[in-house]
Amino acid sequence: MHSFAKVFFAMLLAAVLAGCTSNPLMNINDRPVPNRLDGSTQTQESVRKGIIAGCVDKGWTCREISPGLIAASINVRKHRADADISYDGDSYSITYKNSELLDYNSRRNTIHRNYNRWIANLDSAIAKRLTL
Repeated sequence: MHSFAKVFFAMLLAAVLAGCTSNPLMNINDRPVPNRLDGSTQTQESVRKGIIAGCVDKGWTCREISPGLIAASINVRKHRADADISYDGDSYSITYKNSELLDYNSRRNTIHRNYNRWIANLDSAIAKRLTL
């Protein structure tokens, strides 16, 4: 019976660890703005338009808070994430702001892995739109 208890608790621990979905929180910091495909450089206005288009492409809603700052949010089923996107003509950053039902832990700086995937997809969509 003693070995059964060890096996049971080992399996229980494995199941709990397999169910963990929290990862370190990902922010995008000072991502360089690429030149457009035609070789022209970006302006703050063209970066703003590229960010908004990238947000729309990935299902994020966004609104300009002030020049150089866009608030973005996404709702997926019952989950919500909010991020701030700061930008200028040279770079942009996507920073975590708030979330609901994504297991954010400020002490450990962890969040559900889906948040990081959403941010990575948003970053890719923005980068793609900025080159057009």
